[in-house]
Amino acid sequence: MNWRLNFGIRLMRRLSWMLSVILLVSGCRLYDPPRYERLKLAPGQPMLRVLMIGDSLTYYNDLPGLVQQLSTGEPNPVYVEQITTPNTSLKFHWTFSPAQGRIRDGHWDEVVLQDYSRAPATDPDESLKYFQLFDDAIVRTGAKTVIFQNWTLRDKQGEYESLYATYMQIRDDAHATLAPIGAAWRECKEARPQIELYVDDRHPSEAGTYLTACVLYDVLYHKKSSALPLDLRGPDLSVDAEKALRQIADEAVAGNH
Repeated sequence: MNWRLNFGIRLMRRLSWMLSVILLVSGCRLYDPPRYERLKLAPGQPMLRVLMIGDSLTYYNDLPGLVQQLSTGEPNPVYVEQITTPNTSLKFHWTFSPAQGRIRDGHWDEVVLQDYSRAPATDPDESLKYFQLFDDAIVRTGAKTVIFQNWTLRDKQGEYESLYATYMQIRDDAHATLAPIGAAWRECKEARPQIELYVDDRHPSEAGTYLTACVLYDVLYHKKSSALPLDLRGPDLSVDAEKALRQIADEAVAGNH
C-alpha cells in the first residue's frame, strides 16, 4: 500500500510540474479572481441553480459571475458555482476533479460543460465520450445539460467546421441544449471585426466573455439578451458594443433551433 501511495504522490507532483510548465509557456492565467460580487440569494428564494465545469475559457473575466449579473432582474436569478481548472479537458474533470460528486449532490437545474479548447476538433471521439458520460450523470439527477460550444483559436479558424460537426453530434447524442458560443464568435468576427474578442491566441477579452455570457443567458432563460436593461453590471464596453454583442448572441441562439 505504501509504495502505491508514494507512487501516486510522485505522479501527481510530476503532473503538477508539467501542467505548470505548460501554463507558463501558454501564458494562461492560473486563476482569475471574481470580478462580480455574487448575489445574496435568500434561503427559499426562487433561483436557477447552475454549475459550470470547464477550463480557462470559462473562468477568464469571471464568466460565471457575469452570467449571474445578467440574471439579476429575473424572478429566479442564477445561483452559480464553478469547477474550473486551467488547460484541462472534460476527461480530466471526470477522472480527477470533484465534478462528479458535485453534480450528484448539488441539486442543479442546469450544468454547463466546456471541454478543452480544441479537443472537439482534434480528438472528437474522446470529447464525445466524456460529454456523454457527464450528460448521463447530469440527467440522473434531474438536471439539464448545456453544451458550451467553444470558439476557434485565433490562428485556427479552419477548425470551425470540425468543431461544429462534433458539437452537433454531441447535441444529438446527448439530447442536450447547445449554447452556440462558437457560432456567435464567428458571426461577430465577420459582422463586427472591430470588436476584439481575444486577448491572446485563445482566451477571451472582456468583449469575448460578454458575448459568451449573453449566449448563455439566452439559452438558460429562453429570452433575448437584447431586451435586458443596459445598466446591469458588466465589463467596461461602449453601449454600441454591448448592443451589437447582445444582438449577435440572440441571432446565434435563434439560428440554432
